[in-house]
Amino acid sequence: MTEDEDILRKLQPLLARHPHVSVELTDTGFRTLLANRNPNLLGNFAGGDMAYAANAAAGFACIVAGTIAETASINIECLARGDGEFLVADAQIIRHGSRLIRTRVDVHVRKGEREKLVAIAQINMAPLADQSLLD
Repeated sequence: MTEDEDILRKLQPLLARHPHVSVELTDTGFRTLLANRNPNLLGNFAGGDMAYAANAAAGFACIVAGTIAETASINIECLARGDGEFLVADAQIIRHGSRLIRTRVDVHVRKGEREKLVAIAQINMAPLADQSLLD
């Protein structure tokens, strides 16, 4: 099984339950995408959308690393207007402790072929006691 196939196998149960979220495989892993299906009054992604995409990306990163976790805390800073078709979130695990997994997520907005950084987030994830869902 290739690394890409392993990533998709681990994330498939969650992706099946969230049809508005998808992943894009890259040379270095994957990115989480959120389509602009429910824009705010101006047609943009709102700050809550950016937080949602960042949180999904952090959770997916934990699952790919072998741990099912839930959000313990989230700190997001919106940097620019989210004017585009997709939010693209890149999560990186900074520290994988036994009680807390600290992640950093960069959120970009994609409009056509262009991407722009619109938010940065620090999300702390708490591993769940029941890890049997990974089997």
